[in-house]
Amino acid sequence: MSEQPRRGADLVVECLATEGVTHVFGLPGTTVMDLIDALTRQETVRYLSTRHEQVAGFMADGFSRAGGPLGVCLASRGPGAANLSIAVQNAHDESIPLLVLIGQVPGSITERRSFEEMDVVSAFRPMCKWVVEIHRPDRIPELLQRAVRTAVTGRPGPVVVSLPLDVLQEPVTLSPGPRVRSYPSAPHPDGITEAARLLAASERPVIIVGGGAGSAEAHLSLAQSAGAPLLTTWLRKNAVPNRHPAFLGTLGYGAHEVSEQALRDADLVVALGCRFSEFTTKRWTLVPPEADLVHVDIDPVELGRIYPPRVGLVSEAAAASRELAGALTPLIAADPARAARRTARREALRKEYDDAAALPPLPAPSETVSSVALAEAVQRLADRDGLVLVQDVHTFGPWILRHVGFDRARSQYGSPGGAMAWGLPAAMGMALARPDERVVALSGDGSFWMVAQDFETCVRERIPVVNLVVNNFAYGNTRDRQRFAHDERYSGVFLDNPDFAAFARMLGGYGARVTRDTDLRATIDEALAQPGPSIIDIVQDRMEGLPSGLTPLKAR
Repeated sequence: MSEQPRRGADLVVECLATEGVTHVFGLPGTTVMDLIDALTRQETVRYLSTRHEQVAGFMADGFSRAGGPLGVCLASRGPGAANLSIAVQNAHDESIPLLVLIGQVPGSITERRSFEEMDVVSAFRPMCKWVVEIHRPDRIPELLQRAVRTAVTGRPGPVVVSLPLDVLQEPVTLSPGPRVRSYPSAPHPDGITEAARLLAASERPVIIVGGGAGSAEAHLSLAQSAGAPLLTTWLRKNAVPNRHPAFLGTLGYGAHEVSEQALRDADLVVALGCRFSEFTTKRWTLVPPEADLVHVDIDPVELGRIYPPRVGLVSEAAAASRELAGALTPLIAADPARAARRTARREALRKEYDDAAALPPLPAPSETVSSVALAEAVQRLADRDGLVLVQDVHTFGPWILRHVGFDRARSQYGSPGGAMAWGLPAAMGMALARPDERVVALSGDGSFWMVAQDFETCVRERIPVVNLVVNNFAYGNTRDRQRFAHDERYSGVFLDNPDFAAFARMLGGYGARVTRDTDLRATIDEALAQPGPSIIDIVQDRMEGLPSGLTPLKAR
């Protein structure tokens, strides 16, 4: 067979390889077949097909989020692009770096409402960091490699690149450009000096660590120097080791009262990589207006978006924490009495937090699994070396926030963006990014069944994800809102689920069903012992849900 000439599709793959990309997740389609063909003719970048474009997007999200190279997803024009949009929007909301490649009709037939034609640039512009359509093959290196840099530089996020079919098929002679990366800016010295002065003079400081905070060590060092309690934002509980004495819990839906009250009482708030989201701030009610605010973020747009800061620092958060801790140390030493008061206060708050975080006793045995037993099982997983827990959006989530502790870095991930069905695909991406660790996805039944078809992808591609499906036969979050806000008028929330364990076995994986507390631990251990993917169907009562005393916020 004669050697094929290099075409635009080959140049795209060469640029991806130059930028360090190792995996592309996608679904075949007419306008991307040349690109998939180019991927199959080389060995540097692996292509995996999924059963739905949304899954491909969430797999790329998980791959990036877990610390692998940049996650890349691929879809064909129109409907394929629309299917992918949920994952793109979620990544944009959570600042997850993502490269999204969309096939497009050739330029010779645009603006004729051609089959599956879509204005990709207009459709994706509101939900990504940048979107571009490449109209000439000689601009592929320039624009595609810029897209990669844009996704990972500054505040990360998804970048969408539209690739018309004629551009992918055109012969090329160009080569990729060099791989280039930029370093983040350092915090301004004057801002560090003013922030240290405010922190040293405060009596009730609180530090909030968000999803963009980076190194836990730097933030804990600052908390120790300041004698301040440290809170994490919603679904970022393992941003710092929870056993550290400065840790005072996680804000968001289900937060302990002691965590929220510490913020309400603060006279100074240091926010690190935090954007003051609706759930973290309990709909913007927790941050006291009279408190001074020191806000650090790599994105200057975030400074003052919700709360105008007394000191705003455009910086990578960990770098600011290190500088601030260094500037604070001599100021703290000059006022030991104040430092002692703050440390004593923090110790008292931590004792109150430990008491609140203790699990309630197990309920009487029944023919369903209790949330207390499930929380105990999840804590065992959290304590297990070499294991990563992926938490989907489900009713059981507040139990983890309240009662499960995490001490190993990069061992737990959640999705505050709120997209259902994120858990299984994200776990698949993480398992590929970190093949030496075991990944466990914890999903609700409603969320899992939206993407359950891609358990077949796990089996086919040998991705050994363990799926714990919390099966209460309901869209539990909506059920609870109907219970409390709509006088128990339930509509559209109860489900007739299949046997998820039998479904797993039908597709060639391991499956088991648990209906009693006493069987839960052993069944999970058996799933972890399997070499391939598995589903554990954890059957709960259809009204099982929130911890005692917790009610959902009313919609408004």
